[in-house]
Amino acid sequence: MQFEGMQSILTLILQLLFIMVTLRALRSFHLENFFRRPPEGLRWLIVVLSIAIGSACGSFFAEFFVILHGALNMWH
Repeated sequence: MQFEGMQSILTLILQLLFIMVTLRALRSFHLENFFRRPPEGLRWLIVVLSIAIGSACGSFFAEFFVILHGALNMWH
């Protein structure tokens, strides 16, 4: 039961971390410079894309750590 709580906290922290990193990365591209008149929803698009990409990456790495933990416990 204790491992499941740690897994939830790890997943939450990883997802938030990857969302912040993705948001900074997408903002560093300065996508508004690719348009003569940037669309009004461009900021929201960047936020939604960073949530989607960051959440997927965070889930992937959290699941990777869970599998790694299970594999290491298999030998003990």
